[in-house]
Amino acid sequence: MSKFLSVLASAFLLAAGFAAPTAAADLLPGMGAVSGTVTAPTDPDTAKVYAWNADMQVGFSVWVADGKYRAINMFPGTYEVTVSKNGLSSESANVTVTAGNTATADFTLAAAPMQSTYVLGRTLDVEKVESFDDIYPPGPGRDVLQKTCFVCHGVNFLPGLPQPREAWAPLIDYMITGNAFGIPGEPSLVDPARIPPQTREILLDYLEANMGPDKPTRAVKDEGGIALDKDALGKAMIVEYWFPNTAAMPNRWTQETHFDADGNVYVTERGLGAPGIVRLDPRTGEYRDYPAPDPKSSPHGLTVDVDGTVWWGGRNGYLGHLDPKTGATDQYFGNAQGHAGHTPVFDSKGDLWFSMLLGNKIGHWSRATNTVKTYDSPEPRARPYGLIVDYNDKVWYVEYHTDAVVKFDPETETFRRYPIATHPAAMRRLGIDSKGFIWYGVYGAPAPVGKLGRLDPDTGEVIERELPIPYSNPYDAWADDEDNIWASADNYLVKFDQKTEQFTTYPLPERTDQPKISITRDGAIWYTPRFAGLSGGMGGAAAVLYPDKDKITTYGAYYSTQNSANFIAQYKGPGTPVRNVIISNVPGVAEQPGPPPKAPPADRTPLTNTHGPTGAGAVLAD
Repeated sequence: MSKFLSVLASAFLLAAGFAAPTAAADLLPGMGAVSGTVTAPTDPDTAKVYAWNADMQVGFSVWVADGKYRAINMFPGTYEVTVSKNGLSSESANVTVTAGNTATADFTLAAAPMQSTYVLGRTLDVEKVESFDDIYPPGPGRDVLQKTCFVCHGVNFLPGLPQPREAWAPLIDYMITGNAFGIPGEPSLVDPARIPPQTREILLDYLEANMGPDKPTRAVKDEGGIALDKDALGKAMIVEYWFPNTAAMPNRWTQETHFDADGNVYVTERGLGAPGIVRLDPRTGEYRDYPAPDPKSSPHGLTVDVDGTVWWGGRNGYLGHLDPKTGATDQYFGNAQGHAGHTPVFDSKGDLWFSMLLGNKIGHWSRATNTVKTYDSPEPRARPYGLIVDYNDKVWYVEYHTDAVVKFDPETETFRRYPIATHPAAMRRLGIDSKGFIWYGVYGAPAPVGKLGRLDPDTGEVIERELPIPYSNPYDAWADDEDNIWASADNYLVKFDQKTEQFTTYPLPERTDQPKISITRDGAIWYTPRFAGLSGGMGGAAAVLYPDKDKITTYGAYYSTQNSANFIAQYKGPGTPVRNVIISNVPGVAEQPGPPPKAPPADRTPLTNTHGPTGAGAVLAD
């Protein structure tokens, strides 16, 4: 069916009375729904149905199960509803959603050629898509790549950058001899022992033969084969809240989410030239931008204090402390180039702990003294990344470059390292379940699969399981209140049921990754589609997966009391007022007034309407 006929059919259905009233108890107040059937010459189950509201910049994504789909609790308005599945035609219809009603739109899909696409979450502009073995012929050189370049860069970076031997050589040398991240005095990114001179020549020979200037730009083909549970997908729904690219903010992309006590979602915005914090009310779709004082700060992680103020970590300073009521920000600066806050987390006493990827430290902000103290990592190339606090106020983090989970005891100021089973790796984040087990994703595991790991802190036992997604790089691992473990892995969210030891995979609406997930007390999974903005040009966003849409009671996002991201709820003392000052932990450096708060850009006119299945970087194999 053509798009015109599909729209016409939808209009006929609506005019014929197929916008059926729905009992108010079935929907949130003021919301509507869309449902329908999908027929095709081959099985349409697990096809994606994406409803895009351009006026609100909000999208709803559901899946077809048993030939039917249903999206509920939708904001009233006009939606472009698109059904797509690889091997079938993509069809769209305009549908009007009204409060308290369910609109109907049925679709008939035709057969279409299978579209060849590539793995991982970054949008690429390549000439060819080929199998892993065609791009990387087996041999000693590939074995070296598996233990070096793949660990951080994945399988698509090298073939997308064909160049001569003399261009590859300085890149390798920087990794093993240069100061990491260009910071004076910082050890190299890679221990030189991993690439001794003989190995360096093997690596260069392989790159010259297979990634030389005579090769086209390529990416590893997505061979499919990912098992999707139609029944699980039929229950699920994703809601996306987009912060569009505008003339003032032309390259928005977002990193992390965190909830406040009122159900709002705060998001770190990292787009160059206009970084800051975004506050979203998911019940209305309204959001506000809070520009950071320093345009180079690149806010990364964030958390919300007992008084509703927001702490964030970024470059060019350890920490920022934002008062959303006034827009004022306190800035806490370090005493050396490159030292920067990364992942801030509160303990139950109301003090803040944070990792420092650049600087190879962890930091502690004392509420009592309003000062910062740092602790050097015992490993020179560890580079602490994700950080959590456990139920006993012990601090845990992952070593980005040296393959261990680390516990820091604030009382004794001592570290204990727990090496993981897979190495080398480039771990990003970690979480904790109700039994105290530490969970992590093995980002950078040797191809073809990523892994989900569990550490028993009492025994040191490590168990790692392969994810059901080829070439995946799991970023985060977080427990819901039922101790299911959720992992963010490129274009997918994955649930691991500890009782059955089974995985359930949820594909995302567009090509992206999700560097951090946040889980509500109701089991909703919040994330940011980072690469959709960073490499796909689609803007910034906060999104949420509801594993069972019929259990939605509110769009407000609230932590449970057992969530380790919410230990601030146990602190009963006062907050710390934001005074709009610059604070240094360098002895003898006086506190200084900060710059006046920046007003957010007034013009929110989107540069382009590039969202949903028809947007940039949206084509994925099912």
